[in-house]
Amino acid sequence: MKNFKEERQSLLLQIQEKDQNVDNLKSNNDSLVKTNSYYDRNKSGKVLLRKGDILAVRRKPNTTSESTKPQPRYQGPMVVTQVRPSDKYRISQLEPRNGRPYATIVHVSQLKACRSWNEDDDDSSTNSHNEPEMQRSKRTVRKPLRYGDFMPNR
Repeated sequence: MKNFKEERQSLLLQIQEKDQNVDNLKSNNDSLVKTNSYYDRNKSGKVLLRKGDILAVRRKPNTTSESTKPQPRYQGPMVVTQVRPSDKYRISQLEPRNGRPYATIVHVSQLKACRSWNEDDDDSSTNSHNEPEMQRSKRTVRKPLRYGDFMPNR
């Protein structure tokens, strides 16, 4: 009888531990679902590119002894030549340099839309003749008061 009670007690403890583990897994899953929904809502905007769109691709910095801060972060302009599944695009260089065309397949996270500045798009050239030239202000500038040298009577 004692042996039966001890076995029963040990089985109940094991069941309670497994229930606790299941509850922990459920809470972990809930938090993961919540985190993924935040990410999907804020970060992963659906970027739809079409064949012929002009863009820039993120490049790796040159690993030298110098700082990578002044190095360009994007390489471009590039043009989309093929839309592939899983948010991937085949891109190629718009104007090949050194006679060697550059073409690769990249994920959408490595791409950035690139705006070309053509004469048709430039607003400053169309409005420049209508705007008056900048004129210097005619306001007199007074020197600041220092150490109480000059205090006007109140």
